[in-house]
Amino acid sequence: MKVKLFLPIIVLIGLLFRFIHLSNLPVCLNWDEVSFGYNAYSLLKTGRDEYGMFLPLQFKSVGDYKYPLFIYSLVPVVKIFGLNEFSVRFLPALAGTISVFVMYLIAKLLTNSKRIALIAAFFFAICPWNIQFTRGGADVGYATIFVISGIYLLLLAIKKQKHPVWASIPLAAALYTYYGERIFIPIFVLTSMLYFWKDIAKRKKSLITTFVFAFVILIPMAITTFSVGNKEKFLKTTIFGQIRPKEYEEKLLKEDNSRAAFKLFHTDVLEKSYGVIDHYLNHFSPSFLFTEGSTLDKRQLIYGMGLFYLFELPLILLGVFHTLREKNKYTKFIIFWLLVAPIPSAITRDPVHARRAINMVAPLTLLAAIGANTFLKKFSSGKFPFLRKSLVAASFFTIAVSILYYIVSYGVWTPRRTYKGAGAWQCGYKELVFVVQKYKPKYERIIVDTTYQGPYLYFLFYEQYPPDKYQPQSQLVLESENSLGEGAGYDKYIFRPIFWPDDRSVKNTLFIGPEERIPDRDIDNKQSRIVERVLFFTQEEAFRIVETY
Repeated sequence: MKVKLFLPIIVLIGLLFRFIHLSNLPVCLNWDEVSFGYNAYSLLKTGRDEYGMFLPLQFKSVGDYKYPLFIYSLVPVVKIFGLNEFSVRFLPALAGTISVFVMYLIAKLLTNSKRIALIAAFFFAICPWNIQFTRGGADVGYATIFVISGIYLLLLAIKKQKHPVWASIPLAAALYTYYGERIFIPIFVLTSMLYFWKDIAKRKKSLITTFVFAFVILIPMAITTFSVGNKEKFLKTTIFGQIRPKEYEEKLLKEDNSRAAFKLFHTDVLEKSYGVIDHYLNHFSPSFLFTEGSTLDKRQLIYGMGLFYLFELPLILLGVFHTLREKNKYTKFIIFWLLVAPIPSAITRDPVHARRAINMVAPLTLLAAIGANTFLKKFSSGKFPFLRKSLVAASFFTIAVSILYYIVSYGVWTPRRTYKGAGAWQCGYKELVFVVQKYKPKYERIIVDTTYQGPYLYFLFYEQYPPDKYQPQSQLVLESENSLGEGAGYDKYIFRPIFWPDDRSVKNTLFIGPEERIPDRDIDNKQSRIVERVLFFTQEEAFRIVETY
């Protein structure tokens, strides 16, 4: 096949899918994105994060302790493009585009087929799962390029007898970028060594050199591994941090009617083990992969479809069947890769999570490409040429319609279903910040409700508030040990929940919140009035600005 012709076209398709309307699709920045952006801006201006920590190895943010590489990488981008939507999303989109080329290299290395490699690159270029997190996924989208580049270099070292030390560089970079990779990469590397042990056992010197080099570059990470922040992140994120209420345990004990039965079937360890297995298997559900997607988090949702196109389902099944029959251990390695990929997501609290299971994208894409190649070979020659050509034409038509459906869903239908609220894209804050500027000089105190999470980050981001002024005022407020926090406020702003029955008696103050926090029926014109309503792009009310007197 004419690789020099087709591969650049495929990479260009990948670029277009990731960069067209990048600033406004997804429709708004979520609070992770604005946190990444503002902390990069803070580093650029002061060399410190929002809390005044000098060149930190983890960023406290809202109490989720973000990993450093993506934020440091954003600094020159913010310097060039400014603090805005495009600058925050530029690197993940670029990483996603480059990943299309890397996917070609991996497929060619594992299957020895240029045609499969081109198909794999094309499927990856148009993959909804990867596009979702390289357009609006920030750190996880950025980490993907390091993961698949590291895996490629690792496989190259094993198959072509190259030095494995080069693989440790991008894999280490991934460990500094996204939390899930600190679980996936060690498991993947160690189990891959067992899988290919006969190939690598003879190269002990290069293996020792690689481990020593990796140890050195991971020393900064090791320093923070057992920090308070990492401990909090682990407990807040994983299933192991969940504590069963005493009432729940007492109910189980009563139902079992026996402490022995309780110890056998309902212990905390056993329940968590069942939970991990259940979560793991959920990631192979057809509804998750092909028809519904991750419905629990609207930021992961693509309306009317899963994370892969439905036409890929039979191709993946065909690819699995073909791969299992293969004698080539490198091709079979794809199945192994797929089985390891969901582990980081399986140990978290969510039943299924597209963001944390993003390492499933590459092996599933490879299997779909193998299946497509098997299909094309089967119907490219033989009897009944008209029937064969009609079937192939129908298949290409189905692919074209599926892609068109995805484009319309992503650009039109999904935004109208995922824009509102803390679990969605948190729209409305940008418009709110700009509207508030005209009222800000008139009031000494402005109280902003925190129902939709993270308003302080949006005000810092869109006001481009000087970090050297914010750092002395920064304070994180946590409602509980298991929740993420909110910035307490700065200058005239106070960020906290609004309780209108009490707050309406606070005089000469500007209150900002959604209608459910400041309902019409409780606004007494003798005490307060609505001065302006801020609207979503749907023209539905997002926030109301109320003054008291």
